[in-house]
Amino acid sequence: MPGEGTKFTGEITVAARIIDYLSSGLYRNPAACLKELVNNAYDADASTVRIYVKPDADRIIIEDDGSGMTREEFVSHFSRISESHKRDGSEATKSGRPKVGKIGIGFIAANELCEVIELFSTKAGSADLLHVTIDFSELKKPIEQRRRPGGIFKAGYEGTVTETAKADHYTRLFLRGVKGGAKGILAGARAQVKNRDARSLYGLNAKSVETELKKPELKTWKDFDTYSETMLRVALNVPVQYHANWMPARFRKRVASFEKAVKKLDFSVSYDNTELRKPIVFSPHGRSLIVPFKHVGKNVSARGYFYAQHGIVRPIELQGVMIRVRNAGVGEYDSSFLGFPQSEFSLIQRWVSGEVWADDRLEEAMNIDRSTLRETHPAYVELRTTIHEALRKVFSRARKNIYSVESDIRRDSEVQKQAKNLALTVSESASVLGPKVASNLKRAWARTAKRPTERDQLLKRYQISELYEVVIQAAKEVLDRRQMGRFLDELTRRLRQ
Repeated sequence: MPGEGTKFTGEITVAARIIDYLSSGLYRNPAACLKELVNNAYDADASTVRIYVKPDADRIIIEDDGSGMTREEFVSHFSRISESHKRDGSEATKSGRPKVGKIGIGFIAANELCEVIELFSTKAGSADLLHVTIDFSELKKPIEQRRRPGGIFKAGYEGTVTETAKADHYTRLFLRGVKGGAKGILAGARAQVKNRDARSLYGLNAKSVETELKKPELKTWKDFDTYSETMLRVALNVPVQYHANWMPARFRKRVASFEKAVKKLDFSVSYDNTELRKPIVFSPHGRSLIVPFKHVGKNVSARGYFYAQHGIVRPIELQGVMIRVRNAGVGEYDSSFLGFPQSEFSLIQRWVSGEVWADDRLEEAMNIDRSTLRETHPAYVELRTTIHEALRKVFSRARKNIYSVESDIRRDSEVQKQAKNLALTVSESASVLGPKVASNLKRAWARTAKRPTERDQLLKRYQISELYEVVIQAAKEVLDRRQMGRFLDELTRRLRQ
């Protein structure tokens, strides 16, 4: 790196109102932390982000070709968390992207992954190279020892400004001293499911990842190792494109606007050289349908789609509804569909997956972790009500056009199978029955199989008592008492075998 330059030091503090979140762990898993850092690059107008985790996750590198930052911008953005200046002057980046970050907490999320961050950043047209080392070791001290006027000490930093080429513009983060739990998840190559070989996406290109996600035996992302699961969870939440064939071809026109919207963002992320795409891939093995969703309301507006198929949506991580605001995911799929009653359409709920893009008014309902929503906020309440109304129509349509139709198809197939087996049985006994009786039997049941109002007779199941009732009544009409007794004795013997 360039030689000595202007040195500076400082402290990062957080507002007291969010210290409880930060102390207890704001993010559920390493993927949630990484997606915050990726979204920071997105807000810096980066077109390319590269994440390097392998071989052992001892050090994580995240680099982007975004606008970079100066010393003054760093101090302004990060000296006090929850008072971010990211949206000062504009809600959008210079390229027109709606900014994802708001209170500046995303960058500091890295403290849940590592002990130290090294940052190198420069802006196009500037010869200044910013180098900052952020040390989170002070977090081990009690809060009482870290109190400052107006906030809580979060980390200390040391920085220098040296010279570099004016044409450069980038930001590179080096996360050093990756913590044990996070390290095990990020580099994990072991199977997560007992008695099952580990599957990994490491080293695959986007097309191969899509192929893996389409395999019918894939039940859950946990069928992969933790390294791959983390990769998929990052991809789900950041504004990357969809896979080339993520949706059945007949539905592509219905979702084309969503594909075009993310493509227009011109944002790509690679994870150890694997290009990330949204890990949403549907490969139905039966009937399916798609229903557009649109709402224009007093407190929130939104648009999206609901996809339904015959059978459970797999992997199970895609069951439910995914909410997106400003192109970034709010957590993961909510399998409860924002609390839709479990007693309604309980079977079909697992057959449906949807995405909903809400406008900026829903952002006010987001909790500080950007993964959950406040259920009492007017925007959330309105959106939930509207989604539930739409879902009742989706579920009803799926039951009628998928469940009922598939049930009729299976029933018809079983009727034809039973008719064929009956005809075969009669043919094998034709020498005993005689040609006339055999022909009459075949013809009678063949007619029954073709008549919608009668065909279910071929599928009727009898209890033993019901069978005897039918047989005895028939025997009375054609057999004398002695013959009937012998017949019933033989029938009983065979049924008990």
